[in-house]
Amino acid sequence: MKLFDDKKKVKTVRVLVYPNITFQEDLEKDSYIQVIKNQISLLNEIRSDLWFYLILPCPVPSLAFDNVTQLYIDFETYPQTMRSNFRVDVIRKMLHRGYDFDLVMSHLPEHTHQLVNTMYNTTHHVPPVFGYCHWWDLKGVVAWPKDSFLQNITGLLEYDRCYLNTQHQKDLVLNQASKTFVPKVINKLNKILTVQHLGVNNSDIVSEINKTPEKIIVFNHRPDTYKHFKQFIAVCDELYKMRQDFKVWIPLLDKPNRDYVITNKGDKQWYYKGLQNCYMGFSPKQKYGGWSVAMTDGMMNGVPYIMYDDTYYHELNDNGEFFKNDHEALMLMNTYLDDPKYRNEQAEQALDCIRENLIYKNKIVEMNDYMNDLLDRQKSMRAPNILSDRKTDRLSEIIELIRKGATTKKHIMDYLGWGRGIKWTPYRRALMNHPNIYDVMDDYPTYVWIDSINQ
Repeated sequence: MKLFDDKKKVKTVRVLVYPNITFQEDLEKDSYIQVIKNQISLLNEIRSDLWFYLILPCPVPSLAFDNVTQLYIDFETYPQTMRSNFRVDVIRKMLHRGYDFDLVMSHLPEHTHQLVNTMYNTTHHVPPVFGYCHWWDLKGVVAWPKDSFLQNITGLLEYDRCYLNTQHQKDLVLNQASKTFVPKVINKLNKILTVQHLGVNNSDIVSEINKTPEKIIVFNHRPDTYKHFKQFIAVCDELYKMRQDFKVWIPLLDKPNRDYVITNKGDKQWYYKGLQNCYMGFSPKQKYGGWSVAMTDGMMNGVPYIMYDDTYYHELNDNGEFFKNDHEALMLMNTYLDDPKYRNEQAEQALDCIRENLIYKNKIVEMNDYMNDLLDRQKSMRAPNILSDRKTDRLSEIIELIRKGATTKKHIMDYLGWGRGIKWTPYRRALMNHPNIYDVMDDYPTYVWIDSINQ
């Protein structure tokens, strides 16, 4: 049909993406937005058959890919309220029967049970769930009176796989979960939770280190309690008593709190240029044990970091320099400042580590293989014998309807008189496995028959 000639026809894989947005003041700076933008961009480099449905509070220009549909819903701005407030009334209307969903990628375990429950009951779909969790309400980390850890876990049990930052973080989650859940559940969680280190784009890595930087120590983490910021400043105060030939750059601090502190700010490229001029970086002890994007930002720009001696930093750069206490940190800072040659050797080591181990596209290639496997494991209706004249089963009726002309999912279901209780997912899998049936790459699924593989 001419109507669909301008649309690409492929074995489309439609992915519903549920968000975890905590920084609505500037969505482009929200960590979830940055992660999903990078993931979609890299997946689009690998394959050309994905269509994403992104649930968002408002339009996000950086997510306006050609294969993305943005769906809008109001979210609470306070994180804890947001995690407790799932809008069934809005979601059930938003995810209507006109859409197809082959996979669900959820970034918010606290809402995932409600999400799949709503989808199963109102959309005819039973798609498998995988995703990513950016934050866990762990004891000793959360600052609010009542955490959402149990919601974390009950939602997580809906997943086939959930990626998280570090093995250290995974161990913390399993240990806390074991206080409530039986070993059988812990074993299931252990299989679901999968470490995926957040690497960098190859194009962002500098070709060589700056061998003559200014003596600037960068603390490009959040200047907060869970990042041991006060302890870092205390070490710098001691260093300043010994020598005054350095500055400390804290780009996320509102205003300087010491004479030696600078807080200059700029856009992303300006920030990267600033890092390239830094002498060394400091990675503090963390309560959370998550992946340090601040550190990978620095390493890819040729900055060597001294790190608190714990597993979450060893996962990042096991051959770097570590300190166990403030005195050791002070001694390392002095060593670097006194020995530019040694500093440059460590900068080269950090850059090599990024190039060899932390290219994010390699992780997305692995995730892409997993997505294909997840689809292959889904139930598919038995394919009819295409050499037979018998057209009695429903799948045969659907195939014949598509063979006669392009049609939509809604038209198929209306034609067959199917109601809410029908599970469409196994039929869609059978259609996408059929050699002659394709799906138009557009917001809404449209099934088309193609006699030849040449489109």
